[in-house]
Amino acid sequence: MKRQLEKVLISRLNKWRSVALLGSRQVGKSYLLKEILKRHQGRIISFDDPLERAEAAKDPLRYVEHRFQPRKYLFIDEAARVPEIFSAVKILVDRYDPKPTGICLANSGNYLLLRRIKESLAGRINLLSVYPLSWQELAGAKETPGLISIINDNMPAEISSPESIVEINRMREERILWGGYPAPSLADERDARIIWSSDYIRTYILPLIVEQFNIRDVSAFEQAAKILFTQNAQFFNASRLAQLTGVSQPTASNYTYQLQAMMVIELVNVFFRNPAKRLVKQSKLYVTDPLLLHQPLGTNFSLQSAIDRGQIGHIYESFILSEMKKTLVNHDIHAENFTWRTQDGAEVDIILSATDVVVPLEVKWSTEPSRGDASGLHSFLSCYPEIEKGFIIYPGEKIKRITEKVFAVPDWWLLGCF
Repeated sequence: MKRQLEKVLISRLNKWRSVALLGSRQVGKSYLLKEILKRHQGRIISFDDPLERAEAAKDPLRYVEHRFQPRKYLFIDEAARVPEIFSAVKILVDRYDPKPTGICLANSGNYLLLRRIKESLAGRINLLSVYPLSWQELAGAKETPGLISIINDNMPAEISSPESIVEINRMREERILWGGYPAPSLADERDARIIWSSDYIRTYILPLIVEQFNIRDVSAFEQAAKILFTQNAQFFNASRLAQLTGVSQPTASNYTYQLQAMMVIELVNVFFRNPAKRLVKQSKLYVTDPLLLHQPLGTNFSLQSAIDRGQIGHIYESFILSEMKKTLVNHDIHAENFTWRTQDGAEVDIILSATDVVVPLEVKWSTEPSRGDASGLHSFLSCYPEIEKGFIIYPGEKIKRITEKVFAVPDWWLLGCF
């Protein structure tokens, strides 16, 4: 499968002096780099290989010079495992300044790579995140996502209900249950998907965290991770996490930071422009792939179970946020996501801030969104009258005008999955 991000990465490599590719374990970074080399000249090195690590550490500059060729790509996977390589790459980048070198440093998580970049490559490297497969990629869809139309303020007044709506509903359920990590999402067997999900943190994430952060109590960390996942799409409270896990508040905060560094969770900050409005300043916690939610929440990987247990709203909200982030990066659109909540209880799930555009979005698991669902959006729009529209994202078939300023838009149209 050709990743949509391939075009974006090649464009960055051809424009910037060097590129850093950041992503959690098993999202397909190595696959993406290898696929590029099927169509372009270059080579890939992985520092997962202890022999490569040892050779690179002995004489980093000589190591890079012997493998670098002008006008060919050089990809170094798990680059942060040899810290000395960054100074060597800096020398090479400066030598070819201002020309692009075609060098890409890839790494699992962002903590070590960003730290090394800050130390050696600041101002010389472009950062690009890679996420699990998107709903659009897995559906093989090619249409321009409606999110881009909303950002460009050219949303159509109406859209036709697609003939494939039954398949769209099936694919939505698949993605909410099994996420976008390539191995489980492309697996045929349900049991294989469940086993992969069970092993992910312990097999792929925990060893890196132990290596990078030197944590001592592995079982406490695993317990904290499970509890954090149950707090998905809720405002984060470190003291509550400490109480639930039986560790100190600083330790609970450290565990949270470490999972952020592995790009498994993210904390979304509050949108804040109006000092007169009293806002809740807590960040909102999201798990970056819905697959990781079902075991901690006890849904038995069943959509109906998630609905019956009252958990589908939070799962769906994090699913939409993760798919939006994939859509934006895959189409090379820079934007930030925020949340918004007043001390009076008015709330908007997602505030998308792109260049000169702010888009408030409420996420609702309902095929019939109502005027009541728009109340948080109206509170936000009244605080920021320069923002003209708000949107409810829902699993329906048509664009609906809910109020004068609020529209309900189908998730499949928003994400280009038709």
